[in-house]
Amino acid sequence: MYPWTLHHRLLFAFLLPVAALLLSLSWAISSHYQDDLLARYQHSKDITLHSTAEVLNRSILSSSELEAFLKLGLRDDSIRQISVLSPAGRLIKQVGQSQVRLPMIEQLNRVDPAQASFAIDGGAQEVRQLDDGRWLVLEASQQVIRLAFYERLVQYIALSMALLLVLAILLLLFLRQTLLPINRFAVALNHPERITPKQHAQAKRIWPELVSFLTRYYFKQKTAIEQLVQDSEHTEAELRETLDAIERQNIELHATRRSAQVSNQLKSEFLANISHEIRTPLTSLLGFARLLERSSLSALQQQHVQALSRSGEHLLAILNDLLDLSKIEAGRLVLDETPVQLGSLLSDSTAMLAPLLGDKAVEILVDVDANLPESVLGDPLRLRQIMTNLISNAIKFTARGQILAQLRLLAEEAGRVHCQLSISDTGVGIDPNRLQRLFEAFEQADTSTSRHFGGTGLGLTITRQLVQIMAGNISAVSEIGKGSTFTVTWWASRDPFFHSALANPQSHTQLHYNQLASDPIRVLVVDDHPANLHLMQVWLSELGIRVETAENGALAIEKAAGAIFDLIFMDIQMPIMNGLEAAQCIRAQERGGQRVPIIALTAHALSSEREFWLRNGIDDYLSKPLDESQLNHILQQWTRFISAPLATIDWPEAERLAGGRRDLAEKLIATLAEDMPLAREQLQLARDTQDADAWRRAVHRLLGACRYTGVPALRASLEAALNLPEGFLDDRLQQRILQEMDALLQAANERT
Repeated sequence: MYPWTLHHRLLFAFLLPVAALLLSLSWAISSHYQDDLLARYQHSKDITLHSTAEVLNRSILSSSELEAFLKLGLRDDSIRQISVLSPAGRLIKQVGQSQVRLPMIEQLNRVDPAQASFAIDGGAQEVRQLDDGRWLVLEASQQVIRLAFYERLVQYIALSMALLLVLAILLLLFLRQTLLPINRFAVALNHPERITPKQHAQAKRIWPELVSFLTRYYFKQKTAIEQLVQDSEHTEAELRETLDAIERQNIELHATRRSAQVSNQLKSEFLANISHEIRTPLTSLLGFARLLERSSLSALQQQHVQALSRSGEHLLAILNDLLDLSKIEAGRLVLDETPVQLGSLLSDSTAMLAPLLGDKAVEILVDVDANLPESVLGDPLRLRQIMTNLISNAIKFTARGQILAQLRLLAEEAGRVHCQLSISDTGVGIDPNRLQRLFEAFEQADTSTSRHFGGTGLGLTITRQLVQIMAGNISAVSEIGKGSTFTVTWWASRDPFFHSALANPQSHTQLHYNQLASDPIRVLVVDDHPANLHLMQVWLSELGIRVETAENGALAIEKAAGAIFDLIFMDIQMPIMNGLEAAQCIRAQERGGQRVPIIALTAHALSSEREFWLRNGIDDYLSKPLDESQLNHILQQWTRFISAPLATIDWPEAERLAGGRRDLAEKLIATLAEDMPLAREQLQLARDTQDADAWRRAVHRLLGACRYTGVPALRASLEAALNLPEGFLDDRLQQRILQEMDALLQAANERT
């Protein structure tokens, strides 16, 4: 195909002036023809008017002769109508047709009698007065002249276009033939090997500069393409080498990943084993320390035992932090979705940690948004852990001032609430440059923190990861010397059954002994650690339980086959046969539908959930180190024990809740006793007026003070009252709470 711009521009450059010339000639010739027609029209009109007037002046014609004579004047195409009028302007005779009205007598009287003319549309009316006073009116039209002019003009234009078309075709053929060598040369550039010297010479004769440029451009592009091909081949070779290297790296990474998985598995097993090795002796240490606390000791011995208990509990807290961190990193920590009362949880956590203040001039304030739903779905254990970590940090780093714990409702949509927990203090503050690093494992505010305040630096790390598992966010703002504020935000679902759920009132009681002496409970304890066996024997024997022991799983199977036990405590990790295998064997030899409850004693760091034990013959499990309250709960759940009322004041428990400080425990109970008359007055007033809301508020306030002050009897009754449905009052429970308040007040006064 030819270059469109070239031959079309040549055609346009040649045909445009030719077309203008032809059109100008056509217009000029047509205009000259029109002038000729107008001259003939004027001459014909004058001749007809003059000759008709002469005949009418000299001859007297009848009506028919006059009409015939006038019709002779219509032979000229430009004459449309001839009329003869009387001197008064009335029509005498008229031939031809016209839509134009004849002139009135008034008009005729005002014109030159010799000859006058009235202009009309497309022509004129010529008027002449005859000798006898009559009027001759001749109407002429130029329409025929115009039609003839346009007809001639169209003929000339058509002839010009035909000439232009013939000329364009001839010129196009000439240009095509002329530019053919250049076209062939351009096509041949796609296949340079086909270019012949003749083609190059012919094209160069037509347009030397263009052909020279195309030739230079071709060789330049050819060189560039050859270089591009070489670069492409080089790049392809490098790419193959890179892919081979990536493949080798993938193989190495895959092997490294397998090794890391094996290492992670070994880490989990190591944590499980080290947890067992640490928790097992720790169980004995804490258990015997608690037994010693209840024995008759001197003041110095009591201090030593309390220091031993505090150290063991501190070691257990560090171990729990490490294990929680390992669970989170292994992705094996799953959050529960159970009803949680956030306000009560925050109040309880604050009250539990209040004894840590000691003699500090610090006030702890709790502020709960009234719009926050009373019950939401969440994991109470992990929420309490978050609150405890943040509040304990605030207590640790605040020497004076106040700590403000706030719960806020930020937004609510589609049954979900956006909650915000903020803990603010007036403590030492943190350098803003270290705030982000503060959430990393084993990271503290400064290098001296662990020496001044203690801790491992894992609390905030675990808190951040727990918040992330909850799909929430944690942030901190701080200023040196002015304090810090930690803020946690997360979305929680409303508790859909909160308003309709009926809580079963429960009284927290402590197991004492089985009064059916003729039928005592028999328990088998299986553990390879002699100290743990001895500790369990002491605890259970104090409760009047017959205890038998086994050092391994095989011996446990023999004893279970030869006697009927009400309960079996089974250690999991033992030599010869582990606890899981022993439990399965005991299940296999049971007959007649008899099933003895088997409780696992596990110190595994990453132990599975309850469902795993249920699938393998275990009914429940206790985590080491053991606690007497956990043991009592298991005994109450799985055996036939009879419970006894709790003590009014449990001084060992009060001292333990006060961090091992006897003076602080006495001070807390004394403070509670001072507030007791006012609290009793509020409760009595609410009972007399049957105001369920006021009663519930007063109980909630009193419970916050009782929960961690070593008054188990009153605390259990208050918890039972809060577990009742809203708006429900139990008269017997109300009376019992008032009686226990009186007993507590009397016991505190006697102590004083």
